[in-house]
Amino acid sequence: MVPGLAHGFTVAANVTKPRSRGQVALVSPDPTVKPLIIHNYYDDPEDLRAQVAGVRLAMQIANTAPLSVWVSDPYLAPASDSDGDITAHVRARMQTVYHPVGTCKMGTDDMAVVDPQLRVRGLEGLRVVDASIMPTVPRGNTNAPTIAVAERAADLVRGRATATTSTSG
Repeated sequence: MVPGLAHGFTVAANVTKPRSRGQVALVSPDPTVKPLIIHNYYDDPEDLRAQVAGVRLAMQIANTAPLSVWVSDPYLAPASDSDGDITAHVRARMQTVYHPVGTCKMGTDDMAVVDPQLRVRGLEGLRVVDASIMPTVPRGNTNAPTIAVAERAADLVRGRATATTSTSG
């Protein structure tokens, strides 16, 4: 990537807890064939409303002192602050924010792929130990929750009981 011609800063908005749900499906028994991924971005109108409001707020922040003195020519910004222009910009620039989860939901219901011990339902000797078991997107970075899942999986594989907290003082 070519460096910018001047100093700059980034202000961005994203829907941290989306209501829209996509799906992932296998399309072939061949493991080298990519799965079908249907994102369904903004399938729930609340997600689009929240994103438009977030982009509008980011624009307001960038155009408020003291930051505004550093804004000369926005890069990848909506044409205006109208709902239509922001919506068009959002739809044209939409991307995943690198924390997808939930393709192998953990739980006890019929839609759960893994049980509470992280075992794949219907298969022996296979567990899923990553962010895909999270039924919903955490509001923060998925790193810490994934480490917690991995620590729990290690205990399960070793046959260790669940850790308990001491209440004695």
